[in-house]
Amino acid sequence: VQRHPRGRPGGGGVLRDMEVKTRDAFVRMDTRVRPREDFVFLAIDSASLRVSGVDDAELSRNVTLQRMRGQLPWDRRVYAEAIDRLAGAGARLIILDIILAQDGTAEEDESLARAIAKHRDKVVLASAFSPVAMGEGRDSVQVVEPAEVFLGSLEDETSFGFANFWPDDDGVIRVSRFQRTLSEANGKEAHPDEFVYESLAAVAARKLGKVPPRGAKRFRMGVADKSLAVNSYEPLSLVSIFIEKEWRENYANGKFFKDKVVIIGPALPMLHDDHMTVGGKIYGAQLHLQVLAAILDDAWYNEVQHTTWLIAILCFLGVVAAMVAAFWMAKPLHLFLSILAAWILIGVVMLAAMWWMERLTGVVVFGFVFSSGILAAIIWQAMTDRIRRQELHRHLQRSMSPDVADAIVRAPEGYYAAASGNRREVTVLFSDVRGFTSRSEKQDAVELVSQLNEYLGKMVEVVFAHGGTVDKFIGDAIMVTWGGLGMGDVKEQNQLAADTAVDMLDVLKDLNARWKTKGLEPFQIGIGIHQGEAIVGEVGSDQRTDFTVIGDAVNLASRIEGMTKAMGLDLLLSATMVSGLADADAWTNVGTVRVKGKEDGVTLFTRISASDTELGTLERALQFFRDGDFADAMELFASLRGKGALARLAEFYMDQIQWQSKGSNKAPDGWDGILSMKTK
Repeated sequence: VQRHPRGRPGGGGVLRDMEVKTRDAFVRMDTRVRPREDFVFLAIDSASLRVSGVDDAELSRNVTLQRMRGQLPWDRRVYAEAIDRLAGAGARLIILDIILAQDGTAEEDESLARAIAKHRDKVVLASAFSPVAMGEGRDSVQVVEPAEVFLGSLEDETSFGFANFWPDDDGVIRVSRFQRTLSEANGKEAHPDEFVYESLAAVAARKLGKVPPRGAKRFRMGVADKSLAVNSYEPLSLVSIFIEKEWRENYANGKFFKDKVVIIGPALPMLHDDHMTVGGKIYGAQLHLQVLAAILDDAWYNEVQHTTWLIAILCFLGVVAAMVAAFWMAKPLHLFLSILAAWILIGVVMLAAMWWMERLTGVVVFGFVFSSGILAAIIWQAMTDRIRRQELHRHLQRSMSPDVADAIVRAPEGYYAAASGNRREVTVLFSDVRGFTSRSEKQDAVELVSQLNEYLGKMVEVVFAHGGTVDKFIGDAIMVTWGGLGMGDVKEQNQLAADTAVDMLDVLKDLNARWKTKGLEPFQIGIGIHQGEAIVGEVGSDQRTDFTVIGDAVNLASRIEGMTKAMGLDLLLSATMVSGLADADAWTNVGTVRVKGKEDGVTLFTRISASDTELGTLERALQFFRDGDFADAMELFASLRGKGALARLAEFYMDQIQWQSKGSNKAPDGWDGILSMKTK
């Protein structure tokens, strides 16, 4: 095996290498050529060396098996017996992929020569261009032909061809050369009158009546069962034709070989007769059969050679196409899609050319340059867009909350669409500081404002960390929304809102602990959250507008926040909120309430730190309350007094039972299990 004399694909650079690899990928997809059923590979393999599957009795009476057992090279009478057997069975052609130089004994050579002479019209021998060491460290290539004894006379000479293949610089054999002179093998120009040697496959094709091509061509490989070429023409152990049982049962007493082309060659790793092809690594004999099949079936690819000027043209076209695409397409996504579309088009063109024109072409250079140009345009757009967005962001932060400003900068089209007015599923959170009005009358104003600002600042940090939009501050109250700008799905925004509320309460605990060390009174807050349909948009006058959310969902969220004070809880969620939460089981049902201004009841949930027993008692008490069994409900609620967070809730329901029943502990007429609130 020697390197290809032209050095293909070689030093053509990265683009040429990409082109070659792309072509190889398409060639591997071509499964139209199937292995010929009249080709057989008899292998000199490890089983033949071990003479596997032979009992001692047969071995003792079979001289050929005895000659095979052990080390290579074998007694040449083994090959003589193989030729006689295969020719006698009606084989159409017998190819010996073995260099039969003058190495055997006279008796061995005479026996093999007789067999070859007897079947000379069916036998093809192998020669090779082989490096021969010369003086002063120089190497030269010479032709090693079969020994004279095997060739016969000039008038009736045994056919032979060179077994060499020349891989490309990456070690892959893609092309087969069919003719070669000795000068060409030594890297020189051929002399006009110099003898031209033919390859083993070319000589075999002539014996089969097919004229081989001239020069070198890229051959299509026969692929078995859409797998790699290594599974085509799988080797059969040569020893099997000498074992009578296998000859009788597996080869039908030789009928299997009738009209077959049989090649005998090595299939032993230690002999290094394996070659890397596009279809995988295969033995030399398999490669000869692949090339011979290509000659017989005219299975070739015509390759478009990428010269320097062609590469220059493709590069120019790629640059022009990238500039046109970048001019007409403003969005990075569209530019990325143009890259994908270009490569799909390239693939379709290459596949169509290969499938219908047997031509291996490629415009990978164009695709590479086009993709590079588009990526450069995307980077440039990103840089300039970032500068513009930073300037816009600084301007917007002067008049609106940073989260809304960020949303506008990230997706201005979405903001303008939302600002014009739309109905959307939103999640609304209200939080309010308990008793702030009375504190403002007693506490120092500067101190209170400082404390309130610190509180609001921390709460806003939590909101922004969970992707919420601070819709507005209403004194000490905060209104927060998710989904107003159409970002994320409903379940996601509900989870973010619930997580925000929990984190707000945790942050408040830390604030209260720090304020306590400073002698400041702590804050207590209530948080209510609801999810539903609302109207979003810019609301205001010509002089002043706010991006806000209005509608029933907002009002109900505010009412739910108001219920936290009545129930003595710091957090309440509506049922529409809880149903989609990942930790829905952690939220406790605290009853169904008909808030002021609403006909339907809303079921409320909260997080309560209590034992399972206490929570079970609460659940039973609420069930009695809904069923109108006020007496039993009163008894269970009374048992929850002094039970931490449940105590205030229990007192709330006991007061409601007293008020609803007018002290009789009996449900009023028309009781539907829903607690109606008359105040906000």
